Amino acid sequence: MAAPPELGPLEMRVLGLLGGESLAVGAIRDRLAADGHELAYTTVMTVLVRLHGKGLVDRRKDGNRYVYTAARGAPRASQGILARVGRSLFDRDRTRPILALLDDAELSRDELRDLRSAIDAKLREKKKS
Repeated sequence: MAAPPELGPLEMRVLGLLGGESLAVGAIRDRLAADGHELAYTTVMTVLVRLHGKGLVDRRKDGNRYVYTAARGAPRASQGILARVGRSLFDRDRTRPILALLDDAELSRDELRDLRSAIDAKLREKKKS
């Protein structure tokens, strides 16, 4: 399996903003600005072109502009990035970042339930194999 492409912080942020939505450059720029990242339109466009070149976003023509969507390979790339970060930060104890989430006072009950569901699903998957 090929290694996931290297992504910079801005590329990761833009990819995260796309999620399951289709967005134009201006909409992505507006969302970045709402998060305190004022960037030129051309900067956001360049990031999207690079992500498209790496196969992480798909684009389609909508009138005179492109609309971008996260590609199928984007979640796998994100998982690979997180795995690399986890290995570099928590080489000996890979559960530490997950356990640190439990101490986050801002996590809602629903988010904690989602975390529990994900862990339960992974345990069921491991039990089958």
